[in-house]
Amino acid sequence: MSNNTSPLQNNPTEKDAAELKAQLEKWAGDHASLLEVLLDAYCVVDLANNIVATNTAFTVLVGESERKIRKNPQFNNFLKTEFCPSQCPTIQVATSERFMRLDEVAGSTKINSKLKLTISGVPIYSTERTLLGCLLNIRDVTAESSLQNKYDEKKSDSVTDGLTRLYNKVFTEEALKKSLKSAQRMGTPCSVMMGDVDHFKHVNDNFGHQAGDYVLATVAQLMKGETRESDIAGRFGGEEFIVILTHTDQAGAFVFAERFRKRLESTQVLFEGKHIPLTISLGTSTFIPPEIGNFDSEVVAKRMVAQCDNALYAAKDSGRNRTIQFENIEKNKETEIKTKK
Repeated sequence: MSNNTSPLQNNPTEKDAAELKAQLEKWAGDHASLLEVLLDAYCVVDLANNIVATNTAFTVLVGESERKIRKNPQFNNFLKTEFCPSQCPTIQVATSERFMRLDEVAGSTKINSKLKLTISGVPIYSTERTLLGCLLNIRDVTAESSLQNKYDEKKSDSVTDGLTRLYNKVFTEEALKKSLKSAQRMGTPCSVMMGDVDHFKHVNDNFGHQAGDYVLATVAQLMKGETRESDIAGRFGGEEFIVILTHTDQAGAFVFAERFRKRLESTQVLFEGKHIPLTISLGTSTFIPPEIGNFDSEVVAKRMVAQCDNALYAAKDSGRNRTIQFENIEKNKETEIKTKK
C-alpha cells in the first residue's frame, strides 16, 4: 500500500477535526515524558497522517528538528516507507487487534536511503472511544539486518562449495545420514546418485584450468535444474558430484540419472569460443527400508556411497557416458558369464 493511501474514516467536519486533533495533542502531551525516555523512535500521527508529536529518537532517525517537523508534519515527508500510518488503526479496527507490528520494512530518510525498520503501532482513542490516530514505534534494525545477512552468508559458505555453490562433502554426508533416518522411520526408499565428469583431465590439459572450472560450474547448474526441493545436490570432490534423492526407488533413480545425463550430453559448452564436449558417468544405489537389525545411518550411508562408487566405475569401465545401478552390477556379470558360455 502506498504512502498516498487515505485513512478509512468518514471525513469529519472542520470543527470535529479540530476537536479530534486537540484531544490527540492532549494525549501526546500527557504521555510526552514517558515517550521521551524510550530509546526507540516514537511519533504520534493523526488520521490524516500528520505528525502531532515525536520523541528525540525520532528526530535523530529522520535527521530533522522537531520545529521543522511541526512546520510540515506529513509523515512521509520525513520517513518514506511502503507503510502508511493510517494503516495502523485501520488494520486494528478491522481485525480487533490492539497491536500491529511490521518487520523488515524498507524505508528512507534524508540521511539514510536504505533503512530496514521494524514498525509497531497502537490506535489512540478518546474517552468516548473515538479513533484519534495512532502511536508508532519505529526501530532502526539496519545494522542488525546487515549483520544477520553476513551471518547467513558465512553460514552458507561453511556448507557450500565455493566454485559450484552446491553443498560440500561434509554437509552432504550429514544430509545423507539424516535422509536415511527419515526413510527408515517413514518406510520410504532413498537413493543416491554419484557422477564423475568424463575425461575431465583432458579438459584441463587442452583448454586450461579456467575452462575446467567453467565445466564444473556448468554441471552444477544443470544438476540443480533437475533436482526437486527435497533433493540435495553436492560436490563430493574434484569432478565428482552427488545427489541425494529422497522418496525415490531404484526405478526413479535411474529415470533421474538418465534425464540428467542426456541433458548434460546435449548441452553445448562454449568457453572462450571453443566447444568443449561434455558427458558424465553415473552410478546409483537405493536404500529400501526397513533395514534388518540395528539401524545405523552412518554405516548405511558409507555403504551406499561405496556402492555408488562401484557402479560409477563400472560405468567408466564399460565405455563412459552411461548410468549403472549398483543393484544391477551382479545381474550384468551373470549375464556376461552366460553369454560367454
